[in-house]
Amino acid sequence: MAINEAPPRTGGTHRSMSRTGGTALRPASPDRRDMMVVSKAYYLEHRSKVEIADALGISRFRVARLLVQAEESGVVTHTLNSGGMLPELSEALARHLNIHNAVVLEVYGDVPSVRTAVGRATGLHLHDLIEEGEVLGIGWGRTLNAMFDDLDELPNVEIRLLTGRNAGDKGNSARGLLRRALAITGGQGYPFPAPFFIDDARTANALRRQPNVAATVAAFSRITTAVVTIGVIGPRPVGVAYSTLPAHFSEQLMRSGAVAELCGIALGAEGEVVDARLERHCLSISPSQLRRVNRVIAAVSDPVKARAVRAACVSGMVNELVLDVGLAQALLSLPRICPDDLN
Repeated sequence: MAINEAPPRTGGTHRSMSRTGGTALRPASPDRRDMMVVSKAYYLEHRSKVEIADALGISRFRVARLLVQAEESGVVTHTLNSGGMLPELSEALARHLNIHNAVVLEVYGDVPSVRTAVGRATGLHLHDLIEEGEVLGIGWGRTLNAMFDDLDELPNVEIRLLTGRNAGDKGNSARGLLRRALAITGGQGYPFPAPFFIDDARTANALRRQPNVAATVAAFSRITTAVVTIGVIGPRPVGVAYSTLPAHFSEQLMRSGAVAELCGIALGAEGEVVDARLERHCLSISPSQLRRVNRVIAAVSDPVKARAVRAACVSGMVNELVLDVGLAQALLSLPRICPDDLN
């Protein structure tokens, strides 16, 4: 049995059951099946522990133990989501980070559920802002997968992917996100016609000169709004951008002092672009092109990303954030960004 209850758009408490881990679907163990049966009856059918025990022919103490195990093992997750933003905290964070706007979502819970809530809020924020005729750039990332879940339409806009194909993005396909976006905009869509990373720098350079790739890169100058995510590089990587790099590149990147990744761009703690000799191998929007985009919205969650988010803001490449309250509070504990600090 698999239960996957989507988080609500309005107030309430959300409880969801997650699928078993691993790389392929397989029968659940008897213990996990027991957890699922008891958790479904308790959380979704609102039956008491005594009622469940009687129905299953087990003790109520066994029911209680299964419910505890279900939470400890991740079978059950809990998320609190008011479905709204926190205006005062949002304004305070925007001033603290010296960015145009911040949308702090009042949501608490496990990392995947909060990520989904932030992604959905990002889509609604985008719906309120973007206008017909704009050029929308889309990055990659797990948060963006939920961006269109609550949308039935967007204005007619041109959409462009900001990076090449990432071998580590199989479960979070940027091209799949592009197809979903086109279904609700009716506009034109353009993938990046090249891989994100090429081991041989000469091959990568030759590919950049190909007419379709060169035209794609040149068209980035027309992007008016971009939606991206921010990954963590060090001290512990969180993200998909560099997950499939050869070991020698990954080790070099970790030694470089980079803390954040934005559209494949590695950033240091103060927003500087880290030269890890990766630029020759990666195909994506450039830092200078991203800085020229009028509105760059970063959708991001999890307090562990605070230093990375601050680095992206001080880099001058991000000027709006959609994030959860826990991450917002972590960011407010870091040094304030002043105008003179911006790269």
